[in-house]
Amino acid sequence: MNDRRLYFLVLVPLLLIIISALPVFLVGNAAKYAEVGREMLMNNDWINLTIGGDAYDQKPPMLFWIAAVTFKLFGLSIPAYKLAVLLFSFIGIYSTYRLGKLFYGKETGLLAAFFLISSLGFQHFNNDIHTDTLLADFVVFAVWQFSAYLKNHKWHNFLLGAVGVGLSMLAKGPVGVVIPAAAIGGTMLVHKQWKEIFNYRWLIALVVVGVMILPAMIGLLNQFGLEGIKFYFWTNNVGRVTGSYHGSGADYSFYFHTSLYVLLPWTIFMVYAFIKEATSLSKIRKNKSNDFEVVNILAVVVYLGILSVAKQQNPHYMLSAVPFMYIITAKWTVRLFSSEERLKSRNRIAIINKVIAVVGPLILLVLPIVVFPEKRFWFWGIYGLLYAGLGIMVVKKINFQRQIVMLTFTIALMLFTVNVNMLPNMLKFHTSIEAAEIFNEKAPENSTLSIYAEKARLWNLFLYSKSPGKYLMEKEDLEAFLPKPGAWIYTSEAGYNDMLEMELNMNVVKKFTEHKQLTGQSARFLNPKTRASRFNTMYLVELR
Repeated sequence: MNDRRLYFLVLVPLLLIIISALPVFLVGNAAKYAEVGREMLMNNDWINLTIGGDAYDQKPPMLFWIAAVTFKLFGLSIPAYKLAVLLFSFIGIYSTYRLGKLFYGKETGLLAAFFLISSLGFQHFNNDIHTDTLLADFVVFAVWQFSAYLKNHKWHNFLLGAVGVGLSMLAKGPVGVVIPAAAIGGTMLVHKQWKEIFNYRWLIALVVVGVMILPAMIGLLNQFGLEGIKFYFWTNNVGRVTGSYHGSGADYSFYFHTSLYVLLPWTIFMVYAFIKEATSLSKIRKNKSNDFEVVNILAVVVYLGILSVAKQQNPHYMLSAVPFMYIITAKWTVRLFSSEERLKSRNRIAIINKVIAVVGPLILLVLPIVVFPEKRFWFWGIYGLLYAGLGIMVVKKINFQRQIVMLTFTIALMLFTVNVNMLPNMLKFHTSIEAAEIFNEKAPENSTLSIYAEKARLWNLFLYSKSPGKYLMEKEDLEAFLPKPGAWIYTSEAGYNDMLEMELNMNVVKKFTEHKQLTGQSARFLNPKTRASRFNTMYLVELR
């Protein structure tokens, strides 16, 4: 990891991934979070959160503050917003490096940090930005600082650990406490550090965290009263686990099979590492040794264990465990390649990685060749250069450094294809973006653009419009909204029929006959021959 040529060979494809993701539109929840930040700036209110003009209680304000500050400095620039979040993500990268170094040395720390920044999960969720993107950064920062405190007993490490927990709770709520409590609390229990467990310092940490989350508490209390505080501490967390708030069923293996692709292209190293970690811990228990580290494995097992029994499950929920998974992975990868006794394991892993490197990009070639035929010469030029570099690594006798380069080129090829070909072409059918563009061009200055559609999750309509209106999900909402002469409404076919029945005086600005949301894709949509069967019809209308 100290070879400067290696840094250059992996830096170029990583920059390609980041740059190719910047122009991609935000949709779904990522657009919603950016819109909350935009409305924060429009309202000049940094405490009381709104979305579509309505009070918002789903998430704390940290991500929205970042969005609002970015939009204030650079205008409504989504690339600038993505880069701002990426800067915060370097807190997580650096903390992963330092935590790995703290326990296992510089080489393990560097490798863990590199695994993190070059993984599919990290790159995807710094493009499709969720609150979990920030949560993962602050959680690993908190665990690093508390771990350093337990080793060195320095006050600044303890206070910074408490600040990390406070930032975690400002990013997503009390879930930000779970991993630090599991990792640090569990470590003290395992090593029977009773004096540390009952130390008065934890009361100071409680005060620090309490002061830090005050802005979130004040906003919730202002808008929702005590029910908002209950929602923050209980409903929005425990309710998702039990299913009383969101979710209907649990797949206990969800985060196992999800990790197989979220941790790409380093998956095989991860699988090997966790097998070795389990074996090692079982031996330590038998030998009754007290000199072992359990911070990282506790962070992973406890957190993913809770998520696995929860009734609501999503890939981005596991992001906070990924830095710790990569520290474990890096630890055993370094040991694997520093011992001649493990030659057979190294050879098997090298073969599997070659298969991943060759097959992954070849499978994705179906996108620019069949699904969305690509005619831009520069696309094929970059793709060809990347695949040529990949091919050189594959045919050579492969050592660890060449595997690093080979797999970095692999993930670059895959995400370059997704960012430049797949997502932009899919977004052409996500017609709410086009509707916002038409509204911005044609609507008078005092007009607003609203949504009338049940659970459409088309938050990007608000984000990209010059003047967002209201989210109208039920007919009663529409009736309460009227009369609004001059208002523009983006609606579904069912919503348009409701408006016809109500005999509203309106003008159809545009009828979209090829609408398909980016989320929830299917094989029939990806097949050009059957794509039309998956289209819905949407309308952009102006009330008179």
